Amino acid sequence: MKSNFTKLLKFSKVTSTRKFFVCRAINFILGINHEGSFKMRYGSILFLCSIFLMNAYAQNSLPEKSDDVLLNRLRVRNELQKQVEEQMDEQPQIGGQKSIGKAVLFSAIVPGTGQFYSESYLTAAGFLAAEIAAWAINISYDKKGDDKTVEFEQFADQNWSEQRYWSYVYYRVKDDDRFTEDPSQFQIDNSNPDKPIITNWQEVEADLEKYANSDFLPGFTHHLPETKTQQYYEMIGKYPEQFGNAWADASFNASYNGYQGRITEQNDIYTDMRADANRFYDIAGYGTMVAVVNHVVSAVHAGFITKKFNDRSLQMTYENKRYLGEYVDMFGLRVSF
Repeated sequence: MKSNFTKLLKFSKVTSTRKFFVCRAINFILGINHEGSFKMRYGSILFLCSIFLMNAYAQNSLPEKSDDVLLNRLRVRNELQKQVEEQMDEQPQIGGQKSIGKAVLFSAIVPGTGQFYSESYLTAAGFLAAEIAAWAINISYDKKGDDKTVEFEQFADQNWSEQRYWSYVYYRVKDDDRFTEDPSQFQIDNSNPDKPIITNWQEVEADLEKYANSDFLPGFTHHLPETKTQQYYEMIGKYPEQFGNAWADASFNASYNGYQGRITEQNDIYTDMRADANRFYDIAGYGTMVAVVNHVVSAVHAGFITKKFNDRSLQMTYENKRYLGEYVDMFGLRVSF
């Protein structure tokens, strides 16, 4: 017993030429090339096979044939479309549905995983590569910043000293009429007349601290921290007018001002080292910013790509085209992504 689908082909006078177009439609489906096409391709094959096999048992009769060719074609198209839709309703959705919420959450946590979940493998690889690159930059330059910080701190410890700083404060205020401390309590090493050093500076530091301000010394606007904190290392290089005379290559008789380019060579080297460290930390920060943006963009994209995945469908198509001198009825399936 012939199937209704066979009757449809006979009813529409499908010739060997028309069968050629049916084969081309099947070949088109077999040749789909798209991310996630594996399931779509073989799902389409099973879908087509089910149409040919299940229609062999269909009991619906075709509409009566008339002399109007266009009417015949319309009837055939409508009947075939009806049967295709019935077959599609009975088939599970190709590839299954994906949860948009899961895709967004996955990519928000690890960029690219939401795209992988939605079978968009190329974009998944792209977001994951961007994530790895961003954190690689962050970790690499953060370590460079740490190494440079250790380097400039060691340089400062070797070439800048609190002993010279307090000795310079005493050198500047000892002749001030407002200086009320007993000079005998200061033990001075005058081996270098341009840089007399207080040998017992830790004992007299508290007495000198009240003079290390702008009331007694112009330009002394900062308080030296008691411990070697980040602020300590920042100030000794950033404010040479107050701290510049405590560098090993400085003189107590000179006046230093970084804004006018008047600083010692060691102070200049130290400033450049700190600038390099800050630059490395800035680049590491850019890596973190890229990673954060990558998380957001990947999550949003995962939502759209998953919706697009769920919107895939198979639709019947009909065209009447002239081929080799005759009009050919072409039935096919359109795969939508």
